[in-house]
Amino acid sequence: MANSSQEALRLYGVVDAESTQGDGRVTDGIKIVRFRDLGAVVAHTVYTQVRPGEQELADYLQIVDQMYTHGPIVPAPPGTVFRNEDVLCHWMEIHYAKLHEALGVIEQSDGTTPPYDVVRMELGA
Repeated sequence: MANSSQEALRLYGVVDAESTQGDGRVTDGIKIVRFRDLGAVVAHTVYTQVRPGEQELADYLQIVDQMYTHGPIVPAPPGTVFRNEDVLCHWMEIHYAKLHEALGVIEQSDGTTPPYDVVRMELGA
């Protein structure tokens, strides 16, 4: 990823869009970008390559865990950034079937394992 001051989207994970409510805003700064029946949990950020620090990882886990209380979420690797909504939606289109498969695996889990570990164990991610 090249350095740039352009605004971008930090991806936290992908959920079933039907499990989200209202206008697509989840909490302050966090919103849902819809593609068909999938919803990407995102926040605005700067388009640059950054290795997440402890605070960013703590924020990431808090958001993923919060979304998991409302339904399954396929977590993105921490620090994943997309240039804009069009690029993000294109990525979701390409990975549409695999994202649905991962949501199904997480939905079938017993709820005792965080979603980021379920996907890694069941799908070899």
